Amino acid sequence: MTVTAYILLNVEMSAQPAVLEALKKMEPIREVHIIFGAFDIIVKAEFEDNVHLGSFIVDELKSLEGVLEAQTNVCAADL
Repeated sequence: MTVTAYILLNVEMSAQPAVLEALKKMEPIREVHIIFGAFDIIVKAEFEDNVHLGSFIVDELKSLEGVLEAQTNVCAADL
């Protein structure tokens, strides 16, 4: 079963263009947008399972220079 997650990021203002371009190249990411409000970027991504989601967040996403905070929102399975 595929795990879909929406990830909200706070990013240093000067790093937003570079972070956006790096995110666009990452395999699990399906959509990425700069947004206005409490967060700076929203990402839609799909993973094989929760283990892959966790590894992506820790190993790839949070290692991007300029990423200050990430909030991961996992979608519920179809009801």
